[in-house]
Amino acid sequence: MAPVARPGVQTPDSENKTPQPPKPRPSKPTTMTREDLYDAVWTTPMSRLAEEYGISGNGLAKICGREEIPYPPRGYWTKHAVGKAPKQIPLPKSDGARTIVIRPTPLPPPPIELPPEIKQQADRARAGATGLAVPERLVRPHAVIASWLTEHEEKKRRARQERDPWRRDLYRPSEFTETDRRKHRILDALFKAVERQGGKVRQEERGMLSAEVSGEKVEFQVREKQKQERRPLTEDEKQWRSPGEKNWKQELFSTGRLVIEVKTWQWPAGLSRQWIESEKQPMDTMLPDIVATFVAAGPLLVQQRKDREAAERERQLAEQRRYEEERRRKRDANRWRRFKEMAQDWRELATVRDFLATLRSMNVDPSTEIEGQSVAEWIAWGDNWVQRADPTVNGVDIVFRQIAAITDWTYRD
Repeated sequence: MAPVARPGVQTPDSENKTPQPPKPRPSKPTTMTREDLYDAVWTTPMSRLAEEYGISGNGLAKICGREEIPYPPRGYWTKHAVGKAPKQIPLPKSDGARTIVIRPTPLPPPPIELPPEIKQQADRARAGATGLAVPERLVRPHAVIASWLTEHEEKKRRARQERDPWRRDLYRPSEFTETDRRKHRILDALFKAVERQGGKVRQEERGMLSAEVSGEKVEFQVREKQKQERRPLTEDEKQWRSPGEKNWKQELFSTGRLVIEVKTWQWPAGLSRQWIESEKQPMDTMLPDIVATFVAAGPLLVQQRKDREAAERERQLAEQRRYEEERRRKRDANRWRRFKEMAQDWRELATVRDFLATLRSMNVDPSTEIEGQSVAEWIAWGDNWVQRADPTVNGVDIVFRQIAAITDWTYRD
């Protein structure tokens, strides 16, 4: 029976065949059992298997650790190739059937192409910073770094003057490490290179730095990369360990490698915002790219600010238009309300006129007095009120002048 070939793994039957193009990266989750994943990791190297699922090898190792699935140790496949692989670790039993869903990691969006004029400006800045020399020792440090050194010396001086030993140890600053001194030298070169391109570097609050380029502030932070590692418990810690707890503890350790990270919130798309040095690429070699990025960020941040201001003006205008439209609608509704009230008054006056006409036709002595007025005077009083209340008595134009005087605030209910 011919062996079954997994993607990316050569079998004896496939050695002489034409190489197939790589499979497209999966976009849908992969569902399997613990047993399936266990068989897979002991059949195919983790890095190659992870590609089939659309994740990283480290991500696959984390899934195996979470699901208690043992996987080959480092160097296993090299030894396997020469027939000296260690024994396969058996799969621990699990409570009930467990389904594992591996979701592929979304691909990052493609980089955005910078405008030609800004790209040219950044390229010129990168070319100007190429070969940027980081000094072996600080002779004339940048003003920001000089302030750090002065502050450190001042703290040491105050600690020396403290008579209380406890307070002296409390206030005495720790000595600069080799990483600290290297950071000072690298930042000194970076700050001076940025300022040669027209920028201005300043010290902000809470350890933040800023480079003002084209009138815009680029906030960034420099820190040492930390690494999380396991360490065995001390004898004292073992005494306080509860049953079932691990016999190790996770702790952060300094790596001596620097990280420069932009903290500006609305950072232009298409620009890097973090530089992490490694053994193969020290921070010294990244300085030209950092300078070019800061230079390119200036005009882009200016444009973003103008776009935000334009959008805010448009929003305010739209809000003003909505407010005016609401006022117009309310005013028109109030005018219609007043028009109906006038029509209702006019209809009621017709009833009043009929009532007065009926009173005149009745057989009553007009000279009869009521409360000091004759019946004729009382009828004249009613006619006067009808005349005053009639909205049409002064013509059509007066009717609509009264309507036009109604505003959106006429009725408060």
